[in-house]
Amino acid sequence: MNSKRKIATVAAGVVAIAGLGIGPAFAEGGFSSKIEGWITGKDSRHWSDKNRDGVSTSVKFSGCTAHNGGSGEDHFKYATIQLKKERSGLPDPVVARDNNYCDTSSFGDRSKGSYYFKYTRLNGYDQTGYKLFVKRVVVKY
Repeated sequence: MNSKRKIATVAAGVVAIAGLGIGPAFAEGGFSSKIEGWITGKDSRHWSDKNRDGVSTSVKFSGCTAHNGGSGEDHFKYATIQLKKERSGLPDPVVARDNNYCDTSSFGDRSKGSYYFKYTRLNGYDQTGYKLFVKRVVVKY
């Protein structure tokens, strides 16, 4: 088969697959950010998940450290985060939680609603006097 026919065959296949709506699964939304000096109890930015896909809600940390401002020594082992769902006029329930070891916390496909994550513990302790720094936070939903 000559190269022009190969290109035409591949192009026709791509068009046929696109016409069927078959393609890679993409998250409905997401954003990236960073954490600079959070103490436990801090909330992330809020987002709205319309639940138009089957993608797991996830929070990925990379470049994690924890410092108390003194020695400069890194005290990060893991950060506990809670995924919370907003409820008007009521306390926001924790719908999932995970110990993030500077990796990805996956919370499964969530129902329609507004969400955020709360940083609640460092290395298993509620209050440590240490501030959390994460060079890159990627949220997908």
